[in-house]
Amino acid sequence: MDPGEPTLGEQAGNVDPSSVQPSPRRKPVTAGTSFSRFLADTYATADPRSLGLFRIALGILLFVDAARRYPDLEAHYANTGWLTNHFMLFRPMSSYLFSLYLACSTPGEVKVLFFLQLLVDLLLIVGFRTRLMHLFALLLLVSLNSRNIMLENGGWVVLTLLTTWSLFLPLNRRFSVDAVLASLRGDRSVSLTRLNTPLARDTRPVVSLAVTALILQWAVIYYFNVVHKNGSQWRDGTAVYYFFQQDRMVTWLGAWLRDFLPVVAYKAMTFGALAIEGSVALLLVLPFKPSYTRMIAWALVCMLHLSIDAVVQLGPFSWAMVVMFFALVPRELWERLAPAFKKRRPALDFVVASDNAVSLAMARVIKRFDTFNQVAFVAGVGNEQEPAAPCSAIDRSSGQRYQGALALRRVAEALPFGSLPWLWLALPPFAGVADRWLQRAAADTGKLAAYCGVKPQPLDPLEKEPSPAKHFFTRVAWVAGECGVLFLMVCCASQVLIENAAVPPQLKLKSRPEWMTAVIVYPRLFQGWSMFAPSPPTDDGRLVIDGRTKDGRHFDPLTGQAPSFDVQPKGGYRMNQIWGDFHRRVAEERFRVYWPGVRDFIKNHHLITDRPEDELEAFDVWFVSEQIPPPGEPKTPPTRRKLMSYGVVKD
Repeated sequence: MDPGEPTLGEQAGNVDPSSVQPSPRRKPVTAGTSFSRFLADTYATADPRSLGLFRIALGILLFVDAARRYPDLEAHYANTGWLTNHFMLFRPMSSYLFSLYLACSTPGEVKVLFFLQLLVDLLLIVGFRTRLMHLFALLLLVSLNSRNIMLENGGWVVLTLLTTWSLFLPLNRRFSVDAVLASLRGDRSVSLTRLNTPLARDTRPVVSLAVTALILQWAVIYYFNVVHKNGSQWRDGTAVYYFFQQDRMVTWLGAWLRDFLPVVAYKAMTFGALAIEGSVALLLVLPFKPSYTRMIAWALVCMLHLSIDAVVQLGPFSWAMVVMFFALVPRELWERLAPAFKKRRPALDFVVASDNAVSLAMARVIKRFDTFNQVAFVAGVGNEQEPAAPCSAIDRSSGQRYQGALALRRVAEALPFGSLPWLWLALPPFAGVADRWLQRAAADTGKLAAYCGVKPQPLDPLEKEPSPAKHFFTRVAWVAGECGVLFLMVCCASQVLIENAAVPPQLKLKSRPEWMTAVIVYPRLFQGWSMFAPSPPTDDGRLVIDGRTKDGRHFDPLTGQAPSFDVQPKGGYRMNQIWGDFHRRVAEERFRVYWPGVRDFIKNHHLITDRPEDELEAFDVWFVSEQIPPPGEPKTPPTRRKLMSYGVVKD
């Protein structure tokens, strides 16, 4: 289908006209156009329902990834931590640095911007002003990551790439507040005849180079991650064994399993991971039956990454790799699953009080969400003694009548997402508030109608066609977006050639324009895919603070306990991914210039925790490491390396 072909859904007014392209002139079908259409259908097409579901999953992932950093804001992202913003600007970790968080100094200022970021992610989830919120979400994600580059990991790079490529897709056409508002603006009728006429849902395929970019990006990630894993541990099948020995990364489940897993299990997981990664790279680009091959790839990705995330912490990497495939759910799967989901929804009659503006508004909104057409609308008129309820529903099978918040919950069960988003209405405080508001709506329609901005409209106004000027500017915006995707694809392709060792020397770029480097580095769109390659780490280490409090106690502020030089405790360190990366990297020589900040952070740690009794009068900072022995061999003694001191530790 041509990218500009209008659909019945658009004609019915239930989609935002600004999210579609104007209809181009039809061209004769030739061999060339047939082949280009095949390429577009195979590598550049997505279903708008899939993109709507993808937007929800992406927004949730962005929200969770940001929210999990909240406990560590003061330590890693504010001036109370080891890296103050003024020193980050004085000695930046990158030549191209952009971060809105560098404008915030105190923990309070950082938290204000942080909660604004969470709000933006929530608005992206529900799809309100989707394009704008998506852009803000990307800017704030890059800002948070760039505020402390030392903590950067492959998971944040992948999440940034996922957010960047999807910025060029119309994620608001389905399952969004934007789509509902556009539909309400396009059709203001309130007659029962029109309310009971099914809407033509927007199922027109999205054709965009951004879909191609996502497919190629994921194929590149899996391909290079496979070909770069050519070390001895990958060849002999022990690579996964070394993952389980990384105490800074291992979860409680991984720490428990490593005591029981035999070597043959590690080998099976190692070779299985390689086979899955190679298969996914191939399945993504196969031109035959893509709707089947990509769903098989998705199943393999879930099997691989969800099992990895259960035993080791890699930040949002595993979840980002899974979430992308929501955008590739084929149209056929939606059509096949729709009847099964419809059978599970109750059939209801929603009573519409024709003299109540709030009741009419609720009916119009319910109609937009009722994609399975399980809700019919019937008339209900009240009188002065007993006004008609603005929210009343009748179960067609049992005849049972529901009122107020209970009716809202019952109606929600008939909608595609079910009652899950409305479970809060079951809680007594919220249910009571909803019931009181609905009673007010029944008794005082005038004020509430004015407040809600709605009023009864007995006539069905004619819908206006978009003007030629709007068609033109919409088309210009679509072309500009596609050019933007193509531009980024060229920049990222150059980065792939530069960063990956498996690229043949004759294809390596000797140089490129400075502006192209800036385009990649400012948003952190790196393309070097060699996670745990050519071999996984065969050592492990962490910081140990050997401190003395003023009352003579041995104290390590990073653990809140007495110092322990045990590198591999039985249950692991139980630290999160952010602290795990901090422990691993801060001891590297390239970050030596930031060690004084770490010393000041340790010295003032009692001010952050508000525990004056934990103030240290002296401490030594050690990096304790060990070599992980091969399977079956005994552990070697750990080694210590002193990084810095404060005062003199007397013991």
